[in-house]
Amino acid sequence: MRMTASKKYLLIAAANLRRNFLAHIVLSVLLLLITPAIFGIANLDAKTAAIPLEMFVALMGTVLLTPVFLPEQQKEIRELVESRYTGQNSICLVRIAIGILTLLLLISGFVLYMKLNGCEFEVLPFILGTFAGALFLGALGLFSYGVSDSIVTGYMVPMVYYMLNMFSGSEHLGKLYLFSMARGSFKEKYWLFGTGVLLIILALLVKSIVRKKR
Repeated sequence: MRMTASKKYLLIAAANLRRNFLAHIVLSVLLLLITPAIFGIANLDAKTAAIPLEMFVALMGTVLLTPVFLPEQQKEIRELVESRYTGQNSICLVRIAIGILTLLLLISGFVLYMKLNGCEFEVLPFILGTFAGALFLGALGLFSYGVSDSIVTGYMVPMVYYMLNMFSGSEHLGKLYLFSMARGSFKEKYWLFGTGVLLIILALLVKSIVRKKR
């Protein structure tokens, strides 16, 4: 009896969640746990509350999305995965979906926790704004990893971009400025989200081209 497509992808998702994502999820949770100790998250106004979300919580995007291609770093695993009936891009899309859903759930939970601690902001825009920044950073790392085939480069590029945002400011980075909510602006988040989606698509295309040339 043939396995249905939905069951097949659920099994792929469960296997990847257990084998490839557990350590990254634990690290993301640790980032959330230490955030209150670094910034303080109680009784903040909207601009102040945006600071820990944009400057620390959004880093989870790099943790959860950058290593999507990591399981195939070893030649034996890569050849095994590529020889299966399910396409490699489909497997990577499942991993990306896991990373995005995990990211959205963790951010939502943390924003709601801040709200319960007396912070004054609109919950949904802050969830989506933080998610947009996290998605962009993770997608930038994923694309850099895909192009360079180096996980070190994948982590380094978004961190360099993060540091540029800290020291250059919005006047130099324009619509892709990471910390705009702390300045009372949300429009940059649309650009970050759109660019993040584009980078994910390009990363998958690059990997497809590399596989075909092998």
